[in-house]
Amino acid sequence: MARSNIYNTKQGEAILTYIASHGGTDITVEQIATHFNEEGVSIGLTTIYRHLDKLEKRGRIRKLVIDGIPSACYRYIEESRSDGLNIKCDCCGKLYNLECGEADEFERHILNSHRFRVDLVKTIFYGSCEDCQNKT
Repeated sequence: MARSNIYNTKQGEAILTYIASHGGTDITVEQIATHFNEEGVSIGLTTIYRHLDKLEKRGRIRKLVIDGIPSACYRYIEESRSDGLNIKCDCCGKLYNLECGEADEFERHILNSHRFRVDLVKTIFYGSCEDCQNKT
């Protein structure tokens, strides 16, 4: 079967495979569309958004809205780990996923002491990464 005639379920799997191939890197819809266009696969933006929504609901990817990026980003969630806290460098713009027991403790403290449940996956702390700190 020609790659441009992929069924919807195969389109969803192809999108998931592409996002997964980037590990914990955040991918935009535009990057997904560009990739498949360059591969000669015709997948419209509406179809991409529909599959991303389904993949997010199934817990396979995480949707993030990040300051300075005009559209949402999507990140693959490995089955062997949970998605941790996000930190973003104000200088270079890199976004990191930080898996740290202290983040879990912070989440518990906020819940137990302040009766507020923090969604660490959607929370982004801003600062300066080590590389940017060393440049100054």
